Amino acid sequence: IKKVLTQPFYYFCFRLKGIFCMKIGIDIGGSHIAIAKVEKNKILDKKEYNYDDTFKIEIRKNIINYIKKEISEILEEEPIEKIGISIAGRLRDNVLYISPNLKQLEGINFVEILEPYFKIPVVVNKDSFCAGKAEKEYGCLNKYDTSVFLIIGTGIGAISYRNNHLQRDGYGHMIIEKNGRQCKCGKKGCFETYGSITALKRSLQEYLKVDEMTGKDVHDYLVSHQNDEPIKVIINDYIQNFCIGLSSIIDIVLPEVIGFGGSFSYYQDLFLDKIQNKFNTQKLLADDKSIPVFTFGDLKNDAGILGATLF
Repeated sequence: IKKVLTQPFYYFCFRLKGIFCMKIGIDIGGSHIAIAKVEKNKILDKKEYNYDDTFKIEIRKNIINYIKKEISEILEEEPIEKIGISIAGRLRDNVLYISPNLKQLEGINFVEILEPYFKIPVVVNKDSFCAGKAEKEYGCLNKYDTSVFLIIGTGIGAISYRNNHLQRDGYGHMIIEKNGRQCKCGKKGCFETYGSITALKRSLQEYLKVDEMTGKDVHDYLVSHQNDEPIKVIINDYIQNFCIGLSSIIDIVLPEVIGFGGSFSYYQDLFLDKIQNKFNTQKLLADDKSIPVFTFGDLKNDAGILGATLF
């Protein structure tokens, strides 16, 4: 019977009966896409795909086709209430108008493309907003009134809550070094050119003189060689730059807590104590009494998918 019913009518019948419908969360990052069924604060049946070189050549077409294929398969089994999309970049009227790490997707409107295709509501938001909202609802920011959440991976995105009011901030492209490293946004010296996982990866590749490393390669090498003197220097320089950017955010927002997410989540054991120590031992803030709690997101890399379904 299900196959002869249109999705809108099928969806309406389930809602009318009071049966809970699943939501779909999609996380589109600079290097991967993840799609999952979401039930409240639980992720079910998540699928992830890391872009290969072939996929990247026509990434605009390939991402749309990948989403259509995966969601169509889910709809064959059960109704979906809403599709939420988290994406790296800035949006205006659902159009991705700036995305330094996903240049080929600039100008795309996922709502306009996917809503008519699936006949289901589609919402799209910046990745850091999604991750931060999920951590506020279900994770590390939940018990604080004023907080910041940074999603750190290919770039750096941010969201803050001030007296429990959502502020859609963006700190990744504030300049922390005059005439510094070239950023994909066109400026020089942006925070993300020094504090992102991409920046850390680049430093390690330059030291090892290799052209290609996966995110896992970088993490595993740094953890296993963290006591080697050259690696200590790389990590210390990275943490120093990261904390300089962080200090400006703290002076602006005065948060009770700062949470970290994205690929940075995998570095908790390696980085958390070092970040805390920098603020405890160096003069980085205008008010030394305003050092916040530093923590890592409870939801790890699932925060973006969960948060995409909350708007």
